[in-house]
Amino acid sequence: MAISGRRRIGIVAIVAALAVAAIGIATVRADPIPDLPPIGGDELLASSLTALVRPFTISGDVETRFDLGIPLIPSSVSGGTGGGIMGALALVTGDQRYKVWSSPDGVRIAHLLASAEEDLVVSASDAWLWDSSDMSAVHLGVPGMELWETDPSTASVRDADLLTFARHALEALAPYADVSVDAAAFVASRPAYVLALTPTSTLTLVGRMDVAIDAETRLPLRLRVFPRGSDAAAVEAGFTTVSLDPIDPSMFSFTPPPGTTVRQAADTRDRANGDGTSLVTDHRTFGRGFDVRVALRLSSPLPESAGTVLPYAGPLVSAITVDRDGQTWLLVGPVSVSTLEKDAAERI
Repeated sequence: MAISGRRRIGIVAIVAALAVAAIGIATVRADPIPDLPPIGGDELLASSLTALVRPFTISGDVETRFDLGIPLIPSSVSGGTGGGIMGALALVTGDQRYKVWSSPDGVRIAHLLASAEEDLVVSASDAWLWDSSDMSAVHLGVPGMELWETDPSTASVRDADLLTFARHALEALAPYADVSVDAAAFVASRPAYVLALTPTSTLTLVGRMDVAIDAETRLPLRLRVFPRGSDAAAVEAGFTTVSLDPIDPSMFSFTPPPGTTVRQAADTRDRANGDGTSLVTDHRTFGRGFDVRVALRLSSPLPESAGTVLPYAGPLVSAITVDRDGQTWLLVGPVSVSTLEKDAAERI
């Protein structure tokens, strides 16, 4: 049974929220620890989720770092031109820089590359993805605010929206964690509480997820994910500068510059195989919270060179492939390879 691009991306987003997540590293400062009134973990969590569903305005610089131990990916696996899943990974792993603007009028994210820039521009009525490297633009269509969180063509840019990512992560993971408040910290020169989520699962590779929450606005400013047994974050996400000033609504409108090649999103979705067919034809999920796993049935076997990448056992996530009745399945999750192998043996 084929699954929609939106549903498939939603599943992958859950795995990302657990394991890689998504987005921004706050510069470590030498500021003293801020003196903040005491607050309980449940109260802090509730106040942050409330702030995230209310209208808010924020802009600033975001930096991201993913240290997942991913080996060098052969071009035959990544698609040669940097496309597909592996191409998307190449765009978000390592250190990345973004500028973000978010208000009730829309969202704009600029991914700052070495010699180019990708911009995601979203309003209530429209959405565009712009790439300066080849003067191309993808028109995501209407309604923009609904499409931009799920459309696969925006994946490499939208992960810089720390607030949306943090909201989804807190909603999905807090029920499966012990919630507490760690030592306060300064993030982007603003005093923040640090909410610590320690998974109750014994299967997950995730040891702890910390979310620095602005003491005044209760908006998340930084997210860190730590492997089990490690004090070094494998994923860090956060603002390095923050402004709460109003944003001109024109920031969320976009007109393609002269000479731009414009494509419609409907023409570019679900083309991971390069022939108009979907790479994923079915899926199954196991576990919940911090140990959720997903098994994806592929429409065609992976190339032999994928053997240099899989099976993959990283600090936060593992991945394997198995063959069942002539079909190739890719299993991914924030658990050990042995857990994925057991899933494959018992559930596929």
